[in-house]
Amino acid sequence: MKRYHNPDDAQFDGQALQLMVAERNSVRHQGKAVDEFAAWPKAVVVDGAKPIGFVMQRVVKAFTLEIAGRVRLADMSYLAAEPRPMWGPVSLPPLEDKLQILRDLAGIVSSLHASGTVLGDISFANVLWAGSGRNQVLLLDCDGMQFKGRSSVLPQADTIDWNDPQASPGAPPTMDQDRYKLALAILRVLTRSLDARPAVRGLDVSGLGHLGAPVSGMMARAAGPAGTRPTAAEWQAALSDRATQPVLPAGPRRALDAPEAKPEMLGVTPRTFVPVKPTLP
Repeated sequence: MKRYHNPDDAQFDGQALQLMVAERNSVRHQGKAVDEFAAWPKAVVVDGAKPIGFVMQRVVKAFTLEIAGRVRLADMSYLAAEPRPMWGPVSLPPLEDKLQILRDLAGIVSSLHASGTVLGDISFANVLWAGSGRNQVLLLDCDGMQFKGRSSVLPQADTIDWNDPQASPGAPPTMDQDRYKLALAILRVLTRSLDARPAVRGLDVSGLGHLGAPVSGMMARAAGPAGTRPTAAEWQAALSDRATQPVLPAGPRRALDAPEAKPEMLGVTPRTFVPVKPTLP
């Protein structure tokens, strides 16, 4: 259960929370129910008639790591950090699996954007990953999203070092800001840097093979002004493991001669029609 410290806050939007619960079955990604990729509110907790919190699913074991003998949530910071001796024997996914995790994240963001939902606080702490299996990403802090055009349950603050430099301080989250923060997550995982930004550091694409050129180009766009950044669907395609072939511009069409008429094939006898009676069983 998540209980709000101050549900009497004038900015607390209990109706937004109730809407997320009421329409949770409409939130899907590639045919998956929302519980497979997000810790979505399941039921509103009330004190009398006043909403004070909500219940959600527990994080399953696949989205946890054992670090220094303790079970911890497998948030995305572990994918971007160098392993440390104090962690103990931790097995982190190779590059191919990281790309699959990032593709899954981009696909989920794309599906939520298609439904009119703004995530807002995309950051390492709010994205869990699993090294294998059908579901490899689980979103947290879902009540901070602007679901289908409504305000979030409570105003959401930016995580430190995840702010959009093009956004005005205190401005409400937008899909364009989501796109910038998604690019930050992708960049920081691929460069194994906790604070890299598209406008500050370039991407070493030497180990990405055929993905190097498209990812590098997408990062250059992500560093640009609002409205020009790659969409989540574009990131999902750019991180695809399928090699792409450039489409060559079409050349001038060759003119074809019209076929010669062959009146002898048409005949001169008028057409006749013979009525057909259906055969009865």
